[in-house]
Amino acid sequence: MKMASNCYPCILDRAKFECDLVFSDEEKKIAALEELLDYMAAHKGGVSALVGTERERIIKRRSNDPDPYRKFKDESNQVARDLLPLAGEFYEKAEDKIEALIRIAAAANSMEFGVKGHDYDNSSFAGVFWDTLSERLYGDLKEIKRRLERFDRIFYLTDNNGEVVFDLYIIDRLKEMGKRIVVGSKSEPVLNDVTLPELKAMSRIEAIATGDVVGTALEALTDEARSLLFDPGWLIISKGMGNYETISEYQEMLAGRLIYIMRAKCEPVAAAVAVPRGSLVARPV
Repeated sequence: MKMASNCYPCILDRAKFECDLVFSDEEKKIAALEELLDYMAAHKGGVSALVGTERERIIKRRSNDPDPYRKFKDESNQVARDLLPLAGEFYEKAEDKIEALIRIAAAANSMEFGVKGHDYDNSSFAGVFWDTLSERLYGDLKEIKRRLERFDRIFYLTDNNGEVVFDLYIIDRLKEMGKRIVVGSKSEPVLNDVTLPELKAMSRIEAIATGDVVGTALEALTDEARSLLFDPGWLIISKGMGNYETISEYQEMLAGRLIYIMRAKCEPVAAAVAVPRGSLVARPV
């Protein structure tokens, strides 16, 4: 997905959010923002998630902080652990177990910071989580169920910390259905995304690194991730907007075995998948 007009102010707004996290000096904030502006001017029409990746690299390098979201990630994981019994109750009471899992996966993608116009706070998510699970879900559940019946192997591409606590619950339920799951997570910190070391500290699940960029970009993929992604025997479950923004650039190569699950938090992504902004999305491609 290429940069839309809304992407430019959004990327800059998030840069300011992150600069406020890591810098106390105004001049350092300005220098980081100006370097990002220079990069954006030289890379017009790029993929939004990859422009966002360069923002992360600039701020991490200038601040000498390899993980600016560390505090938020730890808080999000604890919030998710506290809410996991509610997700379990929702699943156990559901007549349609697959739909319940998809709803939990989509609702959990709400756990995102710094997106322009997306109002999320760890302290308030508990109060809205149950209602979020019952929101309208945009997608083709019948086709998703057909794919889950047809494929025994799933490559599950994660997104955020916090959210991943619910992902691991979902993965356990899929494994109970006889599925083999391999999880793909970031090789190093980027945004509040879960990294492979963080994931392995939470679970003994089979997992591999996908790269060090926002999303799942071909040019950044590890060899192991590439081999699974393009093996026709694997169903791909892609969580979150960053994965959508990158994978949509080559999704025709994965047609018939790709499922996007996310909350469409920004106008460009919502427009691309033809849903109202803020919607829960489960879209097979």
